[in-house]
Amino acid sequence: ESKKALKDMTDTLDVAEAKNNDANVYLEARSYIVIEIKLDKPLVPKRKPEDLAAKVAEFIPARDPMAKKSCGADEAVEEYHKRIGEVANLILNEYRQKFGLSDAIVSNDEMVRQKKELIYDLNAQGKYFTFKEQLKQVVVKIVREKFFKTSAFQSEEELHSFLSELYVFLVEEMNRGVSKVFTLQDTTPQPPSVLSEENLVHFAREAELNQNYELAARYYQERLAMNNANEEAWFAYGCFSLLIRNVSKAGECFKECLAINQQHINGLILYGVVCMLEERFDVAETFFEDATCVNPQSYQAWTALGLFYDSMDNDIGAEMAFIEANKCFDSKTSVFLTCAEEFLKLHVYNLVEMALSHELLTTPKTLSQKYYMLLAQLNMAKGDLCTAEINVRQATTIDHTNPEAWALLGHVTYLGSNIKSARDNYERAMSYQTLPNNCHAIRLRLASIYVQLQEFQLAKETFLLACRDTPSCLTWLGVGISCYRLEELNEAEQALSEANILNNIDPEVWGYLSLVCLKTNRKLEAEQSYKYALRVGLQDPDLLTEIKSVQQTVGFGDASF
Repeated sequence: ESKKALKDMTDTLDVAEAKNNDANVYLEARSYIVIEIKLDKPLVPKRKPEDLAAKVAEFIPARDPMAKKSCGADEAVEEYHKRIGEVANLILNEYRQKFGLSDAIVSNDEMVRQKKELIYDLNAQGKYFTFKEQLKQVVVKIVREKFFKTSAFQSEEELHSFLSELYVFLVEEMNRGVSKVFTLQDTTPQPPSVLSEENLVHFAREAELNQNYELAARYYQERLAMNNANEEAWFAYGCFSLLIRNVSKAGECFKECLAINQQHINGLILYGVVCMLEERFDVAETFFEDATCVNPQSYQAWTALGLFYDSMDNDIGAEMAFIEANKCFDSKTSVFLTCAEEFLKLHVYNLVEMALSHELLTTPKTLSQKYYMLLAQLNMAKGDLCTAEINVRQATTIDHTNPEAWALLGHVTYLGSNIKSARDNYERAMSYQTLPNNCHAIRLRLASIYVQLQEFQLAKETFLLACRDTPSCLTWLGVGISCYRLEELNEAEQALSEANILNNIDPEVWGYLSLVCLKTNRKLEAEQSYKYALRVGLQDPDLLTEIKSVQQTVGFGDASF
């Protein structure tokens, strides 16, 4: 038997040596074999492409037509002509009532005397002031529509120069319009607001995603203006203030929240966090403990208290709090990971960092994919994109079929301006049968990448999907831009009009509306849209240059020339 075993071993070695010799032939020749493999079915099942509607109008909800209101530069001058004629007729009637009708020739001295008497009587009766007020309104419109003056002057010289120019213009136009009459009756009804509280919350988060914090703040403030007794509105505004590192404002918001509801658990916890950041540790401890008293079953409150004690080197208090947190925690996952995920959504980054540190200490050899993804999000929030990318790539190696990991990698590379890599990661995340949680953010950024790469049909389709699920000014603006670039001007106008309804102070919307009107030969609308684009602060140099170029091509669109 030993001889047989020895023979078998020898045969095995001979076979292995022969295989190595075969491999060495390729190595010595410095050649290799390429084998192409094509799969009939994907290893990871993919979701089927969604059918998209061809017409933009199908995605727009039905609304009652809004009354049109127009007042361009030409209309303002026309109205001035008519108002001048009306006032002239009123003054003529006053003259006839005082001095009667006569065909006799009046001397210059008599004319001066009558003029003085007439002006005196008009002043004494208050009619002079009335006539002046009638002209004042239309002169203000000319200043706004024709001269684009809506802000304060920087110097006295600038003011005097403008007044001289305006005076010459008004006198010239007065001479042209003495015989015209017009009565302004502006009865255009104010359209009802189409924004709900839910819309404002969505728009605010969308603005946060685009790092347009000024617009996000406006939406949070509008939500409070709807109902300043809404505790959740104050709490959300406080979380946003933490995001933009305005700790004092966050503290004010959380105090307002607690003034409305003193048992608001997250309000108590986050006001404690604010006190930690302001180094008012005694007050912070009070609020963390209050949170555990209000709801003794809240593992978030116990974990926050434990993390606070740990930061103060109170090991006994921290251990006690963590024991209570685990008693209240029913999930099989770690309480630290769960709390880190929840605190991350509230922008409480100091607690997130401490919670992840505890997770690292408790399970150093078995770190989960969720840990690396949370760590990546924390580093991304802190602006450390290189470390965030390393973290999220570690997460993808643990489970490459998780769409959330690829979506997160897409966000990291997008913020790092690597749009081609971001596109690949976003498309991979959206190809899985199970979609990532925040599809809206992915679609917005993926569609914006398509626009940058001038793939406008893909951009239109992706923006339309976002409009179908959660429409906003930004999604309809994206559809409008894509349609405009595709020369689909009718659909572009529909989409931009819908965007304008949802946010009528977006300068980019007004800018593209002006382009559409220029391309469709509508002078008044083009001038109006361009005027409002400038008024609400259009600063995109490329868009401004394009508008100016089209204006010069068609010969209209800017009332100032």
